[in-house]
Amino acid sequence: MIAALDRIAKETERLGYRSDAIVRDYPFSALTTPGEPTTRRAPLAVFTQTPPSYRSAAFGAAEVQQNGAEVLVRSFRDLGAPLFFVVEAEMVSVWQVYADGPPRLIERASLDAIDRLFEARRGTWNPDSIHRAKSIGRFNSAYQLDFVDIGLMPAIEGQIHEKLDRLLNETLAATRDAGVADDDKAMFQGVFRLVAAKILTDREHRASTTWNKYDVRSVLAAIGSFYGLTDPFPAGVVGGKLSAAWDILRAGLNVSNISADDLAFVYENTLVTPETRRIYGTHSTPRHVAEYVVGRLDLWRDAIEPPKIYEPFAGAGVFLVSALRHLREGLPHNWTDRQRHDLLVKRIKGSEIDAFACEVAVLSLILADYPNKNGWKIENIDLFKDHNLSTRLAEADVVLCNPPFEIFNSDERVLYPEVSAISGARAEAVLALTLRSAPKALGFVLPRAFLMDRAYREQRRAVEQLYREVELVSLPDGVFKVSQVESALLIARDHRQPNEPQIVRSSEVDDSDRRSFAFTGLPSRSREEVRSAAEVETAALWIPPLGPLWKRLAALPRLGDFVDGHWGLRWNDGRQSGAGSDRPGPNRAQGLLRANDYRQFVHGPTTWLDINPQNLYGGGSLPWASPKILCNAARLSRSNWRLAAVVDRDGLFASQQFVGLWPKDRATDLDALAAVLNGPIANAYMADHSTEKRFRIRSLLNVPLPASLPPELGELARAYATLLNEKVALHSEDRFSRLLDQIDSIVLEAYDLPPRLTRSLLASFTGANRPVAHNWHPWSVSLNDPALSLKEIRSGVLERARGNWPQQKLKPLPSDEAAGAAPFLP
Repeated sequence: MIAALDRIAKETERLGYRSDAIVRDYPFSALTTPGEPTTRRAPLAVFTQTPPSYRSAAFGAAEVQQNGAEVLVRSFRDLGAPLFFVVEAEMVSVWQVYADGPPRLIERASLDAIDRLFEARRGTWNPDSIHRAKSIGRFNSAYQLDFVDIGLMPAIEGQIHEKLDRLLNETLAATRDAGVADDDKAMFQGVFRLVAAKILTDREHRASTTWNKYDVRSVLAAIGSFYGLTDPFPAGVVGGKLSAAWDILRAGLNVSNISADDLAFVYENTLVTPETRRIYGTHSTPRHVAEYVVGRLDLWRDAIEPPKIYEPFAGAGVFLVSALRHLREGLPHNWTDRQRHDLLVKRIKGSEIDAFACEVAVLSLILADYPNKNGWKIENIDLFKDHNLSTRLAEADVVLCNPPFEIFNSDERVLYPEVSAISGARAEAVLALTLRSAPKALGFVLPRAFLMDRAYREQRRAVEQLYREVELVSLPDGVFKVSQVESALLIARDHRQPNEPQIVRSSEVDDSDRRSFAFTGLPSRSREEVRSAAEVETAALWIPPLGPLWKRLAALPRLGDFVDGHWGLRWNDGRQSGAGSDRPGPNRAQGLLRANDYRQFVHGPTTWLDINPQNLYGGGSLPWASPKILCNAARLSRSNWRLAAVVDRDGLFASQQFVGLWPKDRATDLDALAAVLNGPIANAYMADHSTEKRFRIRSLLNVPLPASLPPELGELARAYATLLNEKVALHSEDRFSRLLDQIDSIVLEAYDLPPRLTRSLLASFTGANRPVAHNWHPWSVSLNDPALSLKEIRSGVLERARGNWPQQKLKPLPSDEAAGAAPFLP
């Protein structure tokens, strides 16, 4: 048997695998089996690079066990190798390993034919091909291999991060019990040393023989010496308190097969708690967000001369750790760890104003760069002062940045005149300065307003002019641990030559897909266009999900042609919360205060609003007594159902949570307009063209309207609203749904859309709850046949077409006529 494994090892070396990357009796943790992780050993494991880990595992090999080859291969899934060899007697079988489901038998061969087996697959089994398929394949399909399941690494990675996080939290709990406070920097320094010692111990590094593993002070001192740490770590004071933490780490999950950058990500994510972020001002980019951005930039392309990476406002260095991994994976597989380190420490730099964050970033990079010693520099500097930011940007090839989103206050405008003069918003100013330096590529986390808002128009135009490939990604709320600002990603690369076409991609991550995005790195959907030089420089980088629909409706009239729109009442000093009362009184008028539970066609309970001019700074002079439409000023949901419009003829006032729409012509049918605003076209338009929670009135007034409003539309909408307001037979909700569907079908018919666009429009509302005052079932039946309109579906065409209708409508020819026609038929 040893001879068989020797032959497999020899053939992998002939393919170009380094001898120190071919490992016997290799330990790894079984992560995905039920229960606590156990350490297993692969008789033979072959890696594309060193240090070995599941990320670089290429092949595994073992002798078949009594349960059979398939069961054996499944037990080695967490090794991370896409191919596994099973030796049985004089035969060897090759299996593909999957993230889910059983392995697949690819081929069987005799031991005597192993050399021919490897030689025939030299082009795909070599270390560079497999490494790029595993590391780059999920970002670039050109490097995918059919025997490499791109879901395998994310599946293992997810388990690793979950179990590492649990282990580190147990370690933290032990430090708290021992009296080491969460906000004590010594705890971070000490736990880093213990995590580093854990790596060296589990990987059986020779440095682990230089300390007494039962004496935590000995471990702490040896790690400080090994990495050349110069931080003022009070080992004498803290050391004894970390003894229990070291016992937990030492006995926990075996990390020998875990990629060092996984530990770096988890170290930062787990140890930098919300409390410490608040105390020290440390901010962070989620690992999966950084990985997506860096992965899309293809940093590995310049293998020998990788680009100079710079992260301003580095925080805890998550972007830098991701860049380190991707750059390292692009370097030649036959380089030593030291060669990679010596090059990359010169290519990766960061800056951060918070000294503690700088320290965390350096420690994270050290962990990710196992087994190399320190050498990483994160500059502690205020980038907004003088010309610090501009100077450093000028030296970078690639800029990775999650800038602060706050606004410069009056004192900061005086302190930072150069930057604040560009924009009062920090993120906008940082992006503008970066674009002036014209790096070869950039990856930014930005407010979601960047996608379409006018405030970022010039920056979008600059991106268009500079880069050949641009991707924008809309992220769901709650992606970032601390910040609740709605965010998006900007990823741009490769300088664009004059008259060169441009590749533009727009991607979205739905709220329901946040977890899957974190594990797989795949957005919910993406759209891509290749734009000619004539189509570039419009500042319209974002491709709306229903882009073809809006192009079709571009020549139609707009809502703003018929109405004027204004925000509702705005009170001084943020007094809106106390502006309503359940009793009338002087300077009070009946109206609507909150739009949270606003419903289409019928408004909720009213209150008595404060309309004292002395307490208002806006909205008081509007013609509230006149007929109008009131609609919500902020989206009602994250789905495509965003709007609820109600016609008001009772002279109601409304707060700034509402937009008032007053007709320019008294003859305008407000009920018909409300029916359009409550319909699928207007709601989908606002979903596609308003990226923030609060609507822009300009966007609302730009909603396309039909060329003409059917006369029956207003009558039907008034009848429906009357029934709702009178609460007539609300228990008969099917009646209301049918009436609402009739209104929708008339609205859609007025737009005269082809069935294909109608289908895509209605499909975009799948699973969304409509803000109506009764149960409503979506038009799912209308999606059964793309050739039918909603009106045709409602008229019963499908019902009449059921059964054997062709034989009912098309009668067969009489037999004599059929016989006469037969010679002329093909």
